[in-house]
Amino acid sequence: MNRTLNFDESNLSITMKMADLKALFYYWQDEWAKKLAEANKVKEKQEWYNSREVAKIFKKSVSTVNRWKHSGYLTARTIGGMDYYSKKEIELKLGAA
Repeated sequence: MNRTLNFDESNLSITMKMADLKALFYYWQDEWAKKLAEANKVKEKQEWYNSREVAKIFKKSVSTVNRWKHSGYLTARTIGGMDYYSKKEIELKLGAA
C-alpha cells in the first residue's frame, strides 16, 4: 500500500491509491456487518415481558409492577408507550424473593 500522511496543527491529508481506499472501505463494511450480526444474535436471544406478564409471574397487580418500576426495583424499557422487562432481570428477582 503506497500512501503519504501529512499533518500540521489543524489539518491532515492522506494520499493513497483508489484501490487501497476501496479495500479499506470494504474492510470496514465487513467489520460493521459482523458487529451488527453479533448484536442481532444477542437481541434475538433476549426475551422481554410486558407489565401484565410480570404481574402474573409475581402474582401481583400491574399497579404493583408500575410502583416497582418507579421505585427502581425493576428496570423497564419503554417501546411504543409500553413497558418491557428483561427475562434475565425478572428471573434474578424471582430467585432473590
